Amino acid sequence: MKSGKKKVLKMLVMSALMAGISATAMAAVGVVQGPTPIDQGMANKAEDFTIYNDKIAASFAVGSNNYWNMTTGSILDIAMMKDGKFGTDLTNDIEFLNDYWTATGSWHGEDLLHTPVKDITYKLEGDKKVTVTAKTRYWTEGHKLPLNVTIQYTLEDGKNYIDMKTVVENPAGNDAYLNMNSGYSISTLAVNMFGPFGFYPDVKRTGIRINEDPEVNTKYGDFVVTYGKNYAVAVNTDHANAYKGSSGYKDVYVNRDIMPGQSYTYTGEILVIPNGETAPVIERKIQKDPSIKAGVIEGVVRDPNGKPLPNAYVIFNKPGSYKKTIKSDGVDQVMKDIMQPFVWKITDKDGKYKVTLPQDSYDIYVQSQGTTPSDVQHVDLKGNTVADFQVKPGARAALTAVDENGKPVDFKVVVTGIKSDVKGLGGSVYFTDPATHKADFDVSAPENELTFTAYHGADYTSKPVEFKTFVKGGQTVQHQFVIPQLIHPEKAGWYGNDNHQHADHGDGATTVPELFAAQLAAGLDLNLVLDHDYIGNIKPMRELANQYKRPFIPNVEVSPGWGHWGFLMVNDKMPCPDPSLTPGEIIQQGHDRDALVVMHHPFTDYGFLTNRAGVKGGDDPSAENFEFLELQSTMDLSNAKNMDKRTLDVAEGYWNRGIKKYLSAGSDQHDATSNLYPGIIRMYSHVDGKLTGRKFVNAMAEGKAYVTMGPIFTPAEQSMFGTTQQTAADGTYTFETKVQAVNGLKEVQVVSEGKPVETKAFDNTTDPVSVQVKVKPEHDTWVNVIAKDGKDHYAVSNPVWVKVKK
Repeated sequence: MKSGKKKVLKMLVMSALMAGISATAMAAVGVVQGPTPIDQGMANKAEDFTIYNDKIAASFAVGSNNYWNMTTGSILDIAMMKDGKFGTDLTNDIEFLNDYWTATGSWHGEDLLHTPVKDITYKLEGDKKVTVTAKTRYWTEGHKLPLNVTIQYTLEDGKNYIDMKTVVENPAGNDAYLNMNSGYSISTLAVNMFGPFGFYPDVKRTGIRINEDPEVNTKYGDFVVTYGKNYAVAVNTDHANAYKGSSGYKDVYVNRDIMPGQSYTYTGEILVIPNGETAPVIERKIQKDPSIKAGVIEGVVRDPNGKPLPNAYVIFNKPGSYKKTIKSDGVDQVMKDIMQPFVWKITDKDGKYKVTLPQDSYDIYVQSQGTTPSDVQHVDLKGNTVADFQVKPGARAALTAVDENGKPVDFKVVVTGIKSDVKGLGGSVYFTDPATHKADFDVSAPENELTFTAYHGADYTSKPVEFKTFVKGGQTVQHQFVIPQLIHPEKAGWYGNDNHQHADHGDGATTVPELFAAQLAAGLDLNLVLDHDYIGNIKPMRELANQYKRPFIPNVEVSPGWGHWGFLMVNDKMPCPDPSLTPGEIIQQGHDRDALVVMHHPFTDYGFLTNRAGVKGGDDPSAENFEFLELQSTMDLSNAKNMDKRTLDVAEGYWNRGIKKYLSAGSDQHDATSNLYPGIIRMYSHVDGKLTGRKFVNAMAEGKAYVTMGPIFTPAEQSMFGTTQQTAADGTYTFETKVQAVNGLKEVQVVSEGKPVETKAFDNTTDPVSVQVKVKPEHDTWVNVIAKDGKDHYAVSNPVWVKVKK
């Protein structure tokens, strides 16, 4: 397990207590009051408690904060039991969410995030059953009264699952809570996630329609899973029709209106599986619903030499559907009958597998570490069926890259043409070893052609480079890429970084060494790490940066449920900041730690500007003491409803009032191998002399910076972003910058006070162009520049402040 969870030290008295709990002394179902006995658990307050039986245990946040600082009363830790001993924590968080990740507001000054201890209780029924009840309330702006939300978790003797039931009551006479997405959520503990079935490929989205949505109608699409090599934990919401998720958390919801005077019931289940397979989720559904017509399929999997192969993944694929929405993708579109993984089963020590599934048609194949997947078998499952498989020999890849001058460069390589549906079996994305600049990895050897695509500074200073080849089993593919760097911002003192990158604490899935390698591969000029309410990964990342003589920015994401904050250049010798304070107090913690403060993703459902009206202290003057507003890779400045466009509008509002709050750029990546990768969006800062983390951040604070997803700016001296310039004798000011985009330049717009001054169109040229625009302001003002490249990726600068010469 990840070292981040080890930060909590168990009290000596608790250790002594748990040492005395033996398999014979423990009840069939029981409760431990106080700090969790679960290894590396986070529920460590005296008010917390842990329920258990002979198979599983779960700890509840009563005195401890919910991991995301949402409403307390949720499950903070889950573990398996063995021989009466509590195992290691398997999840980050399981909870009921009322409307996506929108936190409850503070109602009439009452803190609804921290449920009174008396309202989080457990009831034992002998030693056969325990029920936990959390009586919570949920309120958002625009409603007279909060919702009453009663959440129950029930564990019975001998069961490896916990039943969940939530009743949401909207008091009579209240306002309706419209278009609510309510259901159960699970966050991973730095490992892998899957689901829901139907939504494929798995990318970060909010507002996808699934399962029982009438336009989707895909059965068994109501569950999500976090899994490792030796376990899986699944959560489902019955009758789910909506989804939000990423590589770090997944939620399944029922979308509906919550009307006054009405109560609504949500049910679901937590299933703990003692290995990394998902087939037991469907077997449990069949167990609960005898009307499901099922069949048994079994067989033996063999290695390339014909020997039984243990720990192989037998993957069952079938068509599934989902619906894109305006919220998720800017369009309403049903994606029908996409062939995708349904479940998988892992072979035993003798290479055997046996699974019960609904009667249906399946395309089945087998994957295992270091081999090429088996051929696909199509099976119409109607009764009992036997299907045996044999995997094929795998291959190796040993790849390097150089720039246009023959200098070795680090890179990311993406392999296409292979099957890669189970994370943890190698995947399709790899990074070079910074010590050797070589990417060395196992690769499948299917009969089709493979494409190896290398990325170093792609979309910014270079373009991806491909290598195509047929690979034979047992072969080592060797190739050297040449990745010319087409633009050199550093020659003009401009350096790029991604200011929001997670490692492997909590819901992050990228180890510090892998994150470091990914940042070098991306061509970022600095290294950075942050995690939610955790600073333990700063030291190892700093050590790597020092080893390779690279500048480094320590960071932390302070994460109250109502909004997240980044602390650039945080002093990690001081205690980790407290997320339970008011906005102004949180910001002051950053300044006390020598940091500059970024308001992260302001308009997500867990962003401060979304929730501000209900946040205690949200309107205090001290809540305005931050330095930066973050833009993310969702940026679409053509869409007024886009959350990054709204953030830019807020920034421009500050600039119109002469307030120097500037921009930051962050991917918010949690898995470096995903499509939300380090450096997908970048902050370029202008630094004179030797680059350091502090100088980079200070340049941001001076406004000498811009955000980009592709286009590169090089402003003239009199147009340096963040500086103050005066109009000439004739009352004019000339803004001038060079712009270049490796994906072709489509458009450049010079803006003043949020309104276009001049827009210039370009025919996707990759050559640098000079843009000069003359303005004649009547009063002190500001000017900035926005560019769009051939991929419709934007760049937006901080303002140049223009004073009218009297």
